[in-house]
Amino acid sequence: MNLQDGIDKDLVRKIKHGNLGAFRILYDTYYTNILNFSHTYTGSIEDAEEVTQDTFLKLWKHRDGLDEEMSVNGYIFRIAKNLTLNKIRKKVMEPRYFDEIEDESVFSNQTEEDIMLDEMQQLLMKAIEALPPKRQQIFRLSRLSGLPNKEIAKRLNISENTVEGQMRKSIKYLRSYIEFTTLSIVLAWQLHFFI
Repeated sequence: MNLQDGIDKDLVRKIKHGNLGAFRILYDTYYTNILNFSHTYTGSIEDAEEVTQDTFLKLWKHRDGLDEEMSVNGYIFRIAKNLTLNKIRKKVMEPRYFDEIEDESVFSNQTEEDIMLDEMQQLLMKAIEALPPKRQQIFRLSRLSGLPNKEIAKRLNISENTVEGQMRKSIKYLRSYIEFTTLSIVLAWQLHFFI
């Protein structure tokens, strides 16, 4: 066992017993790394800050279940990874995300974050294109054109209930598609990030 392992175990032991000083040390030690990790994948400092705060909040809330033999680094990054994935999934389902895609300049200087965002955008567009034609049309009118359900129903000569039902099915499909594929992308990027 190296010195860092001993320090981490001592911190975990103290945090488990509600020691705020030990928690503050852990927070100060890992805050910047978690923030940078999440920012790499979300492309948003605001989202990364929220993920970082939620990571530490979750760790504190579940401190009773901490294992003193675990790797603190591995445990805290696992929480951050899961929260980051949740943030990405939620973000790509928001209508304003599509506006951000259209506003992106294709001539911008691409950083790793830009490349990751491009991959997420391509993933989302691929998922939309995989929808059945009618469902895809309804989804595009709703999310890309910003039309209300009533207007979509009128335009396509269908009921509002049909629009709502098709949107529910689209979102369910897109979430599962993105969840599966995002995990693959993030794991690939993690390998790239840590090599």
